[in-house]
Amino acid sequence: MTKIYVVRHGRTYLNKYHRLQGWSDAPLIPEGVEGAHVMGKALADYDFDLAASSDLKRASDTRQIIVSENKHADQIKSLQLPELREIFFGYFEAYHDTAGMKEAFKTDKYPRLIDALNDGYSWRKAADTFHAADPEGDAETGEAFESRLKASVEKLAVTGAENILLVGHACMIHCIASMFGPDKVGKELPKHNQLMILDVTDGKVTVEEFGREMY
Repeated sequence: MTKIYVVRHGRTYLNKYHRLQGWSDAPLIPEGVEGAHVMGKALADYDFDLAASSDLKRASDTRQIIVSENKHADQIKSLQLPELREIFFGYFEAYHDTAGMKEAFKTDKYPRLIDALNDGYSWRKAADTFHAADPEGDAETGEAFESRLKASVEKLAVTGAENILLVGHACMIHCIASMFGPDKVGKELPKHNQLMILDVTDGKVTVEEFGREMY
């Protein structure tokens, strides 16, 4: 049995300015650094074998801070996987949230991405909407986004680690929850202080818990 404890990276400047932040990689703001330390203290007693993150700096920096607060820090192995990156918004990278949604979805109905999801859009359809609206065709397709995340979780599940810390991104975490535990997924994107737990038993991945507030 493997448990994967998933948290979102600390708050960044693009989060502060309400910008779409996919592969764009703004640094953590002081509040984000402090939040990562607080999350680390909340998880200090967890006996992690492995700490994983995407290769984006906001995630890897958060991972390192959380591990630094852990009582078993010297025993925790680290792993970065590019496949665990946030969704790539392409042309819409760093757009203001509302402006990007309006231009991509051709409506004022969805000021936030979560509003489209709550109105029946799947992650695949939402990503494909950005891709179709991207004049350069660079935004990631839904199939590409979902398949790399699914493969990444399955890759972590066979590392042999019993307890894994995974530092990820808001859309990435929500998409994983939607694939492996649609009955548990929340109506909001995960916040910086929340925890999702994945259970892997006999090769099957399920969402044990979504959205637990840690501080």
